[in-house]
Amino acid sequence: MHSTPGINKTPLPVSPLGRLKIAITIDDMLLLRGVPMAPRHSVPSNIRAIISALKSHGVAGVYQFSNTAPIEDDANFLEVFDTWVESGHHVANHTHNHPPLNWLDADTYARDIEEAEKYLGHYINQAPRRCFRFCMDLWGDTACKCGAILDRLEDMGYTPVPVSIGFHDIRWNAAYCRVLKRGSPEEAAQIRRAYVASALHELRVHAANARAVFGRDPIHIWLIHGTSIAADCLEEILDCFRAAAVDFVSLDDAMGDPMNAEVPPRISPEFIFQVEKWALSLGVPVSDPIPSILDDIEKLHPAPGEMQAEITLRMREHIASATGAKIQPIPLYPNQQQ
Repeated sequence: MHSTPGINKTPLPVSPLGRLKIAITIDDMLLLRGVPMAPRHSVPSNIRAIISALKSHGVAGVYQFSNTAPIEDDANFLEVFDTWVESGHHVANHTHNHPPLNWLDADTYARDIEEAEKYLGHYINQAPRRCFRFCMDLWGDTACKCGAILDRLEDMGYTPVPVSIGFHDIRWNAAYCRVLKRGSPEEAAQIRRAYVASALHELRVHAANARAVFGRDPIHIWLIHGTSIAADCLEEILDCFRAAAVDFVSLDDAMGDPMNAEVPPRISPEFIFQVEKWALSLGVPVSDPIPSILDDIEKLHPAPGEMQAEITLRMREHIASATGAKIQPIPLYPNQQQ
């Protein structure tokens, strides 16, 4: 497995303009139907580890955006949200079944948002603002659909929250599960090191893209999912970010930045982040390749039914079955399919 560039004992600052500010957000603490849990891990243990990592860096008030369909399978998952809120963090809406908006009409998608609120409304209303995140950060593949769903969100009192920086971290989950099942302790340590390095490398890539677009460092909204490898590595990721001159701020601070508060003036059906949406809108060329390390980790302990592509298909089949949607390819940047 090749290492990802960008991490060492004393990493260089992410930005040449000064300290970079990011708001940390967590998606899918309950994972999704069809997505496996790593051995010797559980949803509650992952959440406790994530809370501990945040506390070690003095970070409070973090919003998590979780789909709620897994609660239908295990009502005890609601206790996770009690733990999260009691630890000083906030809960937001991320739909019930996690459908891509590209697959549905606005009314059907809005009903899925309302279904999630039945489970989480009590927690959502305790937060300083009612926040919502589109699944895969897909805001609509037509102008009509995008406008209609934004109107519905306004009627429901939700603020839509974009992602400006991520590192496709959910795609590490399958390989990590396989390594913990069949690999050596050194292999497990190696994939964790590569995961941390990828997080820092992708932060550099997208922060540089933002400077190319805006001529400044906007306040970023950073995403990580509630996977087992995230639970095992978040504290080290935040250590690396701190060492690379990154400061952690509130989501309210980040949403005060026009990059996040305003909707880019281009319909973006692609699975891309806010920075790259603005780049396409403004005609600024930027680099946004899918990290090659994702292909490397799929070679680790391959096993039938446990590969990322198979897990993704099962996940999408669950979503399609629950919502009546038809599974469709989701375009990537600039002209790829996933």
